[in-house]
Amino acid sequence: MPLSTATVLRPQGRRAIISVESTLVIADGALLERAKLSRPRLNAAFADAVRVEASRMLPDAVPDLNALTRALQQAADRVLGRAGARVLLGTVMVI
Repeated sequence: MPLSTATVLRPQGRRAIISVESTLVIADGALLERAKLSRPRLNAAFADAVRVEASRMLPDAVPDLNALTRALQQAADRVLGRAGARVLLGTVMVI
């Protein structure tokens, strides 16, 4: 999956960027093909999930990786139409 980014608020009203690297692990061949064909929709759904989670962050907080993983997993399941693809997070940074 491509890098997903969103704007977050930092202390004193400054803005920063959260960047999230993620991937999907898919054992089912048919679901893997569906994921390849759905890549633009997956990218959009992941970007939206990151944006929503970023909007929930308090200015001095670190990202909630559990909530972020849940949001990305729900997005993947929704786009693919069923469970079976496992979301794994890579690097999550606020810069």
